[in-house]
Amino acid sequence: MENQKHKELIDNHIDDHVDEEIKQCFKKGEHKSFFVFAGAGSGKTRSLVYTLRYLNDTLAEKMNNNAQKVAVITYTNAACDEILRRLEYSTLFSVQTIHSFLWELIKEMQHDIKKWIKNNLLKEINELEEQQAKGRKGTTYEKRANKIEHKRKRLEEVENVHKFIYNPNGENLDYNSLNHTEVVKMGCEFIANKEVMQKILISRYPILLIDESQDTKKELVDALKIIYDKYKNSIIIGMFGDTMQRVYLDGKENLENFIPGDWIKPSKIMNHRSAKRIVELANSIRKNFDGKIQKSRSDAKEGNVMLFICDRGLNKNKVENYVINRMVEISGDEKWKEETKKLILEHHMAAKRLEFKEFFEPIYNIEKYKNGILDGSLSQIKFFTAIVIPLIKAHQEGNSFEEMKIIKKYSPILDKRNFNKDTIGQKEILKNVRDYTNQLYDLWEEQKEPNCIEILKNIQKNNLFNIPENLKDIITSEELNEEELALQQALSVSLNEIIRYDEYISGKSEFDTHQGVKGLEFPRVMVIIDDAEAKGFLFSYDKLFGTKEKSDTDIKNESDGKDSSISRTARLFYVACTRAKEGLAIIAYTDDVDKVNSTMLSNNWFSMNEIEIIENDIFK
Repeated sequence: MENQKHKELIDNHIDDHVDEEIKQCFKKGEHKSFFVFAGAGSGKTRSLVYTLRYLNDTLAEKMNNNAQKVAVITYTNAACDEILRRLEYSTLFSVQTIHSFLWELIKEMQHDIKKWIKNNLLKEINELEEQQAKGRKGTTYEKRANKIEHKRKRLEEVENVHKFIYNPNGENLDYNSLNHTEVVKMGCEFIANKEVMQKILISRYPILLIDESQDTKKELVDALKIIYDKYKNSIIIGMFGDTMQRVYLDGKENLENFIPGDWIKPSKIMNHRSAKRIVELANSIRKNFDGKIQKSRSDAKEGNVMLFICDRGLNKNKVENYVINRMVEISGDEKWKEETKKLILEHHMAAKRLEFKEFFEPIYNIEKYKNGILDGSLSQIKFFTAIVIPLIKAHQEGNSFEEMKIIKKYSPILDKRNFNKDTIGQKEILKNVRDYTNQLYDLWEEQKEPNCIEILKNIQKNNLFNIPENLKDIITSEELNEEELALQQALSVSLNEIIRYDEYISGKSEFDTHQGVKGLEFPRVMVIIDDAEAKGFLFSYDKLFGTKEKSDTDIKNESDGKDSSISRTARLFYVACTRAKEGLAIIAYTDDVDKVNSTMLSNNWFSMNEIEIIENDIFK
C-alpha cells in the first residue's frame, strides 16, 4: 500500500522536469529557445510564472543595469494583470498584450508610420476600385463606394497628422488614431523587414516569452522566426501553448511543425484540473487530431459526464433547466442549481437567454462597434456602465455616500472651480444637484422602467453629467446616419438590458462563450451546442456530430492537411469540455437526434449510460 501511494505521488509530479528543462535554456553558454506543449489543466501559467521568478532571481540585476527587460506577451489584459500580480510587479518584466507590445516598439517611428499608412491606404483604395470596376451596381457596390470615399478622406487627413496615437483598449476614433488591425500589421512588418527595428527589439528584450502561443497572431510568429534566424545568439524566444486549444483563426496553423528544429520542446502531460472521466473524454476528442494523451492525477475525482440530445424546436430555457435538475440527480451535487457555468457559441445566444438582445444586436451589427460591444469598451455604453448604473444602484440601496462620490467625480456642476463662490452660492449649487438627481430618480417611480433615451434626455436637460458627444446627436438630431440609428435603436430599451449586458460581459453572469473561457476553469460546466442559433459559418457541430455532410472545401482542406470547419470545431469542443473540473453536461440541439447518438457511440466519446435523449413531449 505504501509503495502504491509513493508511486502515485511520483506520478503526480511527472511534469516537474519541464520547469527544469526551461531553466537550462537560460544558463550561460547553453542559451536555447523553446516551445512548451502544455495541454488543458497542465499548469501552463504556473510554469510561465515559475520561469519568470527564476529569471528575476538570476538575471534581474544584470538586465536592469543594461536597461533590458523580459518581454511577456499574453492574450488578454486580465492575463497580464494576473501574471504581474503573481510576480509582485517586478520592474524586470514587460507584460503586455500583442497590441500593446507592438505599439511600444513602433510608436516613436512616426515618419515610418505615416509612410506605411499612406501606402497601405493607397493599396486598399486601388484594390477596392478594381473590384468596383468589375462589380454590378447594388448594395455591395454602394458599400464599396462608401469605403473608397472613407479611405480617400482618411488619406487626406493623414497628410496633416504630426503624431499618430493609439490606445490598445479603446475605440481610436480620432483622425490621428491608428486602429488595432493597422498596429498589428504594421508592427509585424517592421519587425520582419526593418533591421533597425530588429536591433531595437533584441537589445530591449533579449528574452521574449509568449503565452497562449497557438493563438498569437500568425504575422508576429512569422516575424519572430525571421528575428530568430538572424539573431539566434542574441535572443531567447519561449512559447507556451497547446495547438489543440487554438480557437482563433489568426493564430498560426500547424505551429509545432513551424518551430525550428534546434528549439527544445518539453511536454506537460498531466491534467491537474479535471476529474478522470473528463480527462478521458478530452483524450477521446483529441485522439484523431494529434494523438496527444493526458494523464489525470491519481487523487482526482471520477467526475460526471453527460450528453443530452434533443430536437432544436424544444424550448431552450426549459431544456437547460431540466438538464440542471438531471445533473443534480445523477451526481448528487445540489450546487448544479447555483454554480453552473453555461457555455454558448455566440454572444447573441447569451443576449437572448439573459434578455438583452434588443440592446445588443443593433450595435453588434455595426462593424465599427463590434469589438467594443464584445469586450465592454464601447465608449457610448461606458457612460451608462461607469456612471448611470452605479449611481442608480447606490440610490436604490440607500448608499448616499456612494451616490455623492459618483456625482462629485463625474458631474460638471460640482467642478471645484464653482466652489470659489461664497457659502450661499455653494448651498445653491448643492441644492441644484439634489434637485437634478431627484428628477433623475423620479424616472423609476411607481415601478417604472425608463428607457435609456429618456435617461439621457433627463441628464442633458439639467447638465447633471457630461454626455459623450457621440450620444448627443441621437437625442437632439433628426438626421442620423446608420451608426447613430443603430445606437438610437439599442438605447430605446430599459436600463435593465444594459445592466444584464454588463454583468455578462464582465463575467458575472452564468453564461460565457466557448472561446471566451479559454484558460479558465469551473467546477460544473454546461456546454450548449446549437449551430442554427449560433448563425456562424466557421464552426459546425452538425458536421462534427455527423448530421451534416462535409463540404468539398472540407474534404480538400483535410487532404491538403489544412484547417477545416470540422477541425476548428473539434478544437473548440475540446476547449469547452476541458474547462470543467468535476462535472460536465453537454446539450446538443439537433435536427437528427438518432444520428448524433450513433456518432457519439461510434466515436467512443460517450457510453450508452452517459447519453440521454430528451423526448419532444417531455414538457407538454
